[in-house]
Amino acid sequence: MPEIKKFLKKEAAAVISVIAAVISCFLVPVTNYGAYVDTKIISLLFCLMTVAAGLRRGNVFRKITGFVTKISGNARRLAFLLVFSAFFSAMLITNDVALITFVPFTVMIYKELNRSPVYTIVLQTIAANLGSAFTPIGNPQNLYLFTLSEMSPGEFFGITAKPTAISIILLMGCLIPIKPDKITEVKTHKVRLKNPRFLIIYGVLFILCILSVFGLIDNITLFASICIAAAILEPALFGEVDYGLLVTFAAFFIFVGNIKNIPAVTSFMQWVITGREIETAILLSQVISNVPAAVMLSGFTDNIRALILGVNIGGMGTIIASMASLISFKIYTGSKGADSRKYMLCFTLMNVLFLAVLYILCK
Repeated sequence: MPEIKKFLKKEAAAVISVIAAVISCFLVPVTNYGAYVDTKIISLLFCLMTVAAGLRRGNVFRKITGFVTKISGNARRLAFLLVFSAFFSAMLITNDVALITFVPFTVMIYKELNRSPVYTIVLQTIAANLGSAFTPIGNPQNLYLFTLSEMSPGEFFGITAKPTAISIILLMGCLIPIKPDKITEVKTHKVRLKNPRFLIIYGVLFILCILSVFGLIDNITLFASICIAAAILEPALFGEVDYGLLVTFAAFFIFVGNIKNIPAVTSFMQWVITGREIETAILLSQVISNVPAAVMLSGFTDNIRALILGVNIGGMGTIIASMASLISFKIYTGSKGADSRKYMLCFTLMNVLFLAVLYILCK
């Protein structure tokens, strides 16, 4: 029973999406449900997560973090480097991986310095969510909407450049209150890269993933290449893929496909969303998180530009607005001496601030 509860808690989004998909199947005539699932998106997500797992197992990200902390000289600079490491790395390795990589290291560093890591971790979380919003591969919702829209890279970056620039300014402003106190040298364990030859291969495969996102490499070829490479080099990588996220996507594809076959529901949803895409995406993200919101709303509007802005800005706000935010919360609250109330208060205040400013300046 405890294991079932743990599973339901961990994969709540997947469970809810599957239940919604099953219920929707009873509301419409039997159709080819499999045709609703965008297998290209599912396979691309699988490939990116597999390669990221390989790079993480090879200590690539911990090596980068170690270098970042080594060159910091005071508390403000340390926070700056940790926050912007998450911001820029999330553009390439996704917000989830960036937080899994940097937050545990932040907890460890601040423990050695006898300082509270709450403010820095909250900013790291915001930075990862906003940094990932800049690129098509930074987070699942961007990958989905970019592929769906078939827009050019230039068009996509034209949408995300402004909120990204504003985010950088906001993050820098939030770092100013941190006093530039001198800190003692952080004694971290020496991190060595594991299996350098494997890492070269993973690096090449990561480049192939990017090329596939932009339509320069066949998706099936990429999927086969990564599966073969992982099976030969490190089969354990398959166990590190977030299958819950893949199931969530597949189930929501089926749910939205079925709902679109109900004329009354479709008309109502289109009436609600039309002209209010950004606001609807932000509000829905607060309740079901921005990835499911992107999949659901895309079935009722062609204004993908507004959805991209809405679901990425909507990643701010509640702690479930972006599921990546839960990663930081779980890592921090699992550490000794964690103050969950202090964290939630700081997280909510900062997220509301960023949400309000980005909405006002980017809508």
